Amino acid sequence: MSQLKYRPDIDGLRAVAVLGVILYHAFPCLLSGGFIGVDIFFVISGYLISGILYRGLKKGNFSFCDFYARRIRRLFPSLITVLVLCLLYGRILLLPDEYSSLGKQVAYGAVFSQNFLYWQESGYFDIASTLKPLLHLWSLAVEEQFYIFFPPLMILIWKRKWPYAGILLVLFIASFVLNLVMSFQNQVTDFYLTPYRAWEFLAGALLAWRAFCKSHDDDRPRIEMAVSGALLLGIGMVFLHQGESYPGWRALFPVVGTLLLIGAGSGTWLNRKLLADPRVVWIGIISYPLYLFHWPLISFVHVVRGNEPEPFYVIAALILAFAFATGTFYLVEQKIRRNASRWTVPLLVLVFVLIGLYGCAVWTNLFPPKPLGPLGTKIYEARNEKYPVIGFTVVDHCHDISVYKTGGSGPLTMFVGDSNCQMYEARIARLIGDNKGSARGALFVANGGTPPFPEVEGNHHHAYHLIEAMGKSIAENPRIDRVVIAARWGIYFDKDHDYFLDGQRISIPSVRESVLKKFGKMIRDLTGSGKKVFVVLNTPSARTLSPKNLYGRDFLGAMDSEPRVYTRDAFLNRHGAMRDEIASVAMQNGAEVIDPLDTLAIDGKCLTENEDGPIYQDEGHLRRSFISKHLTYLDATVAP
Repeated sequence: MSQLKYRPDIDGLRAVAVLGVILYHAFPCLLSGGFIGVDIFFVISGYLISGILYRGLKKGNFSFCDFYARRIRRLFPSLITVLVLCLLYGRILLLPDEYSSLGKQVAYGAVFSQNFLYWQESGYFDIASTLKPLLHLWSLAVEEQFYIFFPPLMILIWKRKWPYAGILLVLFIASFVLNLVMSFQNQVTDFYLTPYRAWEFLAGALLAWRAFCKSHDDDRPRIEMAVSGALLLGIGMVFLHQGESYPGWRALFPVVGTLLLIGAGSGTWLNRKLLADPRVVWIGIISYPLYLFHWPLISFVHVVRGNEPEPFYVIAALILAFAFATGTFYLVEQKIRRNASRWTVPLLVLVFVLIGLYGCAVWTNLFPPKPLGPLGTKIYEARNEKYPVIGFTVVDHCHDISVYKTGGSGPLTMFVGDSNCQMYEARIARLIGDNKGSARGALFVANGGTPPFPEVEGNHHHAYHLIEAMGKSIAENPRIDRVVIAARWGIYFDKDHDYFLDGQRISIPSVRESVLKKFGKMIRDLTGSGKKVFVVLNTPSARTLSPKNLYGRDFLGAMDSEPRVYTRDAFLNRHGAMRDEIASVAMQNGAEVIDPLDTLAIDGKCLTENEDGPIYQDEGHLRRSFISKHLTYLDATVAP
């Protein structure tokens, strides 16, 4: 059996991977598929780490302690540096809830489970990915979870003398098939969780086994393999896009491309002249700290400069990332890895655990937040003004949908929808919460992230339960004579959200048309039964409107006193087409359309604040106190 030699072209592949990811994160329009760099890393990791394990098993000197000690020396120095710097700078820059979120990310990072955190948080109420400074560590969590289970499995197979390559191949196929199935059922799960990513590491492990089992060294260049691999990587980086189901079958582009480039051997012209070029190799050598630093810096730029920061700031962040990565690699990582002291690994583990505990304390607010000025206090109050059900009584449950009632026992107005419907509870309770006897009452059949579309399913919510609860309430309450349907309509048809009709994404134009037809029929059935139906279009929504983004701030955390302007046209340019479709379907089927924009936009500008401060609680939901006092466009729905 041959030994796996050091190959500078593999470090060159690391450079390709990290530069692809960095360019995608910095300027996604320039390299839409740069995110496949993570998959390249996974294959390289499977190839190299498996080679180390094979050698240890063959020589009979494999040690779990030694293996994981090597991993700790490799990973912890740079990771600790990044986490400490993020916590220090986050304390200066971030608002209390943002810093608490950072602490949560650090706490999960201390047990390499960030992928579970982001998997749980993804969805309707999730904050933008650009505002999560440690989001990129999900990939490190996946890698370490794989290497918790892979070495023991290898040893078991080796000691039992089972067919090694055959078992790896079966595991590879099983993981790949699971990935394909999950890419259709739940894209978020497929993206973040290790079982659906394991095939990428196993692909590298199989290639390493093939190289390790050669009876002689065979470094013959295979130029056709190298060219094919480079083409696959180029196609993946240029033509894949965010929002497409991934990894799924599309991940074959980076995985097969990487396998071909490694398998082609170091002697091909492409590998020898391009990937093994000293400048490219140097980037590959610092790729780990570079990967760790680039995203927090870009994320902090987004925190300060908004959703579309000027290129100057992004480029400055990338220059800083290279500087920090270089310094960390030579001054921290290299020195610690070469330190022969037996205390190095225990101290690294201790420091890492302490950072995790500190992150936990930040997350749970055990430490007092930094002092806030008057403006910061207003923002904090707006951000923390939730939507408790005040003045309502739970009268029924249908699966995960609760039905709330307020007001008298006379005619009923029923409100159906998602959290954009729920937020109106404050106004309705103010108007009729004190009604007694035969005066009008109101029912709310609403659930966050659940669109009021018949037969539509989501990864986290089942809309058909909402429609089922609505039908049950109507059947049991003949006094319902008005139905108000409200939602944040457009978000459900975004490619970034997983909602399905008959197993197909409703973001697909033809499926969206079917959804709207079913929605129209539902309205028609309601009006046909004698009920007056109101369809409320969505309120203005944008990251700019969130209190924490409404006021500009500098890189030291100081905030502007004047709010940013968000125009009516900017909102309609993004959401106008979908609103028009909803309004058209509603009117064609006998419903009355209520447009919040008539109240919430004046002189071409969306309202953002009043005497109490920001009027929004987040980027898509108005404050309860503002709704209760000032939002009048729903008053007619509960008028006598």
